[in-house]
Amino acid sequence: MVEPDNSNRIIACHGCGQVAQLPDMEDKTTATCFRCGSKLFRKLPDSVDKTLALAFTSLILFIVSNIYPFLAMRIGGFIQETNLITGIVNLYHQGMPEIALLVLLTVLILPLFQIAGLIYIFLPLKLGFVSWKTAEVFRAMRYLQAWTMMEIYMLGILIAMIKLAKMAAIIPGLASVTFFLLICVLSAALSSLNPEDIWKRIPIKKDKPREDINQTDNNQIDNNKTDNKKETNLVGCHSCSLLCRLPVDDHHYTCPRCKAPLHIRKTDSINRTWALLIAAAILYFPANIFPITITGALGHVSADTILSGVIYFLFSGSWHIAIVIFVASVMVPLTKMIIFFYLLISVNRKSMKRPEDRTRLYHITEAVGRWSMVDVYVVTILVSLVQLGPLANIVAGPGAIYFAGVVVITMLAAESFDPRLIWDAMEESNEHK
Repeated sequence: MVEPDNSNRIIACHGCGQVAQLPDMEDKTTATCFRCGSKLFRKLPDSVDKTLALAFTSLILFIVSNIYPFLAMRIGGFIQETNLITGIVNLYHQGMPEIALLVLLTVLILPLFQIAGLIYIFLPLKLGFVSWKTAEVFRAMRYLQAWTMMEIYMLGILIAMIKLAKMAAIIPGLASVTFFLLICVLSAALSSLNPEDIWKRIPIKKDKPREDINQTDNNQIDNNKTDNKKETNLVGCHSCSLLCRLPVDDHHYTCPRCKAPLHIRKTDSINRTWALLIAAAILYFPANIFPITITGALGHVSADTILSGVIYFLFSGSWHIAIVIFVASVMVPLTKMIIFFYLLISVNRKSMKRPEDRTRLYHITEAVGRWSMVDVYVVTILVSLVQLGPLANIVAGPGAIYFAGVVVITMLAAESFDPRLIWDAMEESNEHK
């Protein structure tokens, strides 16, 4: 099939709404927005064969990772073995079904969905046809990719192993090796696949009053004009990047190619983001006050908060682990909330100061927020390994629920915020000149 002509392709920046015409591009090159610096498009070679091979390899590694023992802890002559699912089951039995479900989704179900989705989409493409609902499946895969957190779980494993090393011998199982390989292979599959392999094979169903701008006369688009203001009817699909023309008062149209909702601005973005941030700020305090784990050993019970865990690693000589936990679990959630409060206030006040930096700040906080899940995963691994009857037991504390809530809610807040709002004040000012 003929490759799309990128030299004639028009695209809207997801960061600021700027409409631009892509230049002729070589493979493995990236086009960025000249106004806000956000990534517009990455030109990749055909990836059907490579993606399909990596997807089947990932499926094999996923099965092995869930069949064989993952970790074992040996104290004297006693050995405690765990599988990937063990910590999730223990959390459920300890009265933490919310955290158990969160870990199950982010570590097992969503990675399996990514693998199955790749095979479902790319195997038919290899055979010469497009599978049913390909656009919708691929759109769901890309949206849920941020919630697939196996690499963060692996970091949690390393931290838990270091914490338990002075208590017992930690023995990695075959599943821990295949799980690490699975992370590498699946990440390679998702990062190297070319979305155009899919989008170019899906027909665009025109439906007036909307239409694909890329099918119209390019001379109608003035690339020196911003076309970002709220009154514009040029809308770029956030899923497949198709540029469409919508009525000014439209709120209910979907992309003619991938069926994603089209919106000039995300509906009620500011109010929803405010509500989520306030909820996260309320949960942040009990998340750091209440214990995240409760340890019982030989009749003695001790409770550890996030900060006490940082202090433990700091004074036990593992200062690098202490820094990782402090940054990921304390500083990142707090800094993320402060930044989003700042962005919301600047949008409400219609600030025109340094919109490029504010857009870049949004993208950074959106990307790093998911790494705060590391403490939740450390708790999962500890409750799966340390179940030694009267010798030692670790259970999840109430702080774990509050902390998981902070991480999830801040991630939802990042999704609800529309960075194009940062540029609206500048557009309104330009209109009055």
